[in-house]
Amino acid sequence: MRERNHPTPEGPDPEERGATFLGWLKKRGGMRKVQDCQRKCRENGFEAKYFVDSMGSDYIRLYRAGGGDKVIKLEKPVWADQWMTYYDLEVPHHRHWTKLKE
Repeated sequence: MRERNHPTPEGPDPEERGATFLGWLKKRGGMRKVQDCQRKCRENGFEAKYFVDSMGSDYIRLYRAGGGDKVIKLEKPVWADQWMTYYDLEVPHHRHWTKLKE
């Protein structure tokens, strides 16, 4: 296990693979169809529905959207951000980049 430069966030630990999925979900507005989430999670070696259940509905939840489609919605984006940072997966916004001087 590598040494962390960030304090351990509150809430359930999604582990690195889960934090990668959370970043993917967040980048897409925090909500995607279950089929899309299942495909992405399988690429990372786990099941989307199991992940949602294990994190708890306060953090990420399964909904039935209009038209009967099921979606997974990120309920606490700040929680996701904290775990993405903890696992060094967070990509800073443009305004957070440091300008380099020659």
